[in-house]
Amino acid sequence: MGRNIAKQIMKEDKKRRIHGRILKEAEARPESIRVETEAGGVSMSPIEYELYQAMRNEGLSPTPQFRIEWYTVDFAFPDVKLAIEADGVAYHSGDRKEHDRKRDSHLRHAGWTVKRFHGTTIYHRASNCAYIVKQEVETRRAQVKARARQKEMERQARSEAIARPFRKVVKFLKPSRKRKGA
Repeated sequence: MGRNIAKQIMKEDKKRRIHGRILKEAEARPESIRVETEAGGVSMSPIEYELYQAMRNEGLSPTPQFRIEWYTVDFAFPDVKLAIEADGVAYHSGDRKEHDRKRDSHLRHAGWTVKRFHGTTIYHRASNCAYIVKQEVETRRAQVKARARQKEMERQARSEAIARPFRKVVKFLKPSRKRKGA
């Protein structure tokens, strides 16, 4: 058991180191833009910055450079498990496309949905991309609320079903008013 805990700690530490290295590499790119976000300072590529600003203009608060297991996604909405990727020129090469396909499959298996936007689309229509993201986030948040309401109704129904027989027993055991007056 101790070995398993040690392995988990080492694995988590490795994930943190990889995430840190990715963030440092992003910061070192000559075209990167340093942006102060709610999560702290983050370096973004120009297309990531465009998309981030458009999402903020739509009233969204994405978490940039979010780590999901071994991977770092450009933006995330963890409450609804939605990852947003801004694909630059590198995405169009064969090796990168295959890597991203495997990565998306792994993230889907972990319960996440990945939405990708091409750099040219972001460059020309960032507000449209942000609108699509907003619709997805709002739909998912409404679904989460509906599931929570449904679960609460089911919990109340179970509680009522359990309590009902006890209420009948209590009612039966209470002295009736007719017996008192007789």
